[in-house]
Amino acid sequence: MPTPASPRRGRSVWSYVLTAGITMLVTFALTVGIGLAALSVLNPGFLKPAEGGQDRLSFSFAPDPATETALSKLQAVFDALDKSYYQELSDAELIDAMARGLVNEMDSPYTMYLTAEQNRQIEESMSGDYSGIGAFVGLNKDGLVEITEIIENSPAEEAGIRVGDLFMAVDGQDVSSYNDITAVAALVRGAEGTPVELTFFRPSLDDHVTVTATRRRITSASVAHRQLTDKIGYIQVREFSQNVAKNFIAAIEDLESQGVEHLVIDLRNNTGGMASEVIDMLDYLLPRATIATLQGRDNGKPFQASWDSDKMMGVPATMRYAILVNGITASASELFAGCLRDYGLAMLVGEQTYGKGSGTISFALADGSAINVTNFLYYLPSGESIEGTGLVPDQDVVLPEDARGISLNRLTIEQDTQLFAALAALEKLD
Repeated sequence: MPTPASPRRGRSVWSYVLTAGITMLVTFALTVGIGLAALSVLNPGFLKPAEGGQDRLSFSFAPDPATETALSKLQAVFDALDKSYYQELSDAELIDAMARGLVNEMDSPYTMYLTAEQNRQIEESMSGDYSGIGAFVGLNKDGLVEITEIIENSPAEEAGIRVGDLFMAVDGQDVSSYNDITAVAALVRGAEGTPVELTFFRPSLDDHVTVTATRRRITSASVAHRQLTDKIGYIQVREFSQNVAKNFIAAIEDLESQGVEHLVIDLRNNTGGMASEVIDMLDYLLPRATIATLQGRDNGKPFQASWDSDKMMGVPATMRYAILVNGITASASELFAGCLRDYGLAMLVGEQTYGKGSGTISFALADGSAINVTNFLYYLPSGESIEGTGLVPDQDVVLPEDARGISLNRLTIEQDTQLFAALAALEKLD
């Protein structure tokens, strides 16, 4: 494979995912076989074909003692499960379990196996049109799955679900220990018109709440905008899904036609998404510049690359930004905010961000399942890596306690202390 280039649509077969796991987006579709016929196996007893079988699946390993010991161990584990597990499993089931275990034991929490159903639902959600309850979810700092935003007039809002609610159970199935958001999302989504019973822990009540929501078709508006003052506009970007860049640019053009000169860009609770969308958005806001540098592995070898904007800047050079962030702002959102900050165009207002400075690619497998593979670390224009640390805001502002259970789009300017601070900062520019 070639060294990865800028992941803009139409410019490369590579499409990168920058997300903290809220949706675990799947955008790189490449069917990958796990072996080729006639490759040698160091330990000839491992995966030896049964009598009358065909040696259609083999692995090639480096001939060293450590590998031989590891293969012998794997064969012993396989044999023990095959012969002694209390339920009889087929060879196919055991091999599938091996594949899952191999993926899920990687150190990066963003490298994971997706079932065919999870993969399908994720691809569907990235189109912005799916059947569900109309809520955005994320992992909080404690690794718990929580409601981060609720779409207006959605089943979630009608059922009384609140921002900050923590998932405990879905249709009676305990999910309180889940840290895989795709698994929770797969349980919540379903056929249009069907009910789903959800149990949450609501911190504001220090108690559990059970509600029933009726699933329906959701078309999520990932970009919303409005004018705050004569010269200051507001754009909320909920996720970097398909067509977000186009809608973001349209929002800017609309606000500019009303005399807006500066922008508050709200990335709170935005856990990331498609790198191509982020780059197209930054391309519109920046002159020719480096957006990020990448270090990773491709085809078994280290690579270094960069993502760059070109001369497609569509806004006045005098436009400045106040970017709202919080602890769920992650990955692609951190890249967007950090890049504009590094070039002196934006100030960050809110709370320290999540800290995901890596990107994944996804490999679609023959049965419809997929694996997400952490492929690279990215570095901001300043050279900073935010992996595990996040971005520290220029103005540290927290929401008041009574505002934390309300969707951002329902807060008044008086309740939304972070938005109020961002607006005040931009007003000082004039």
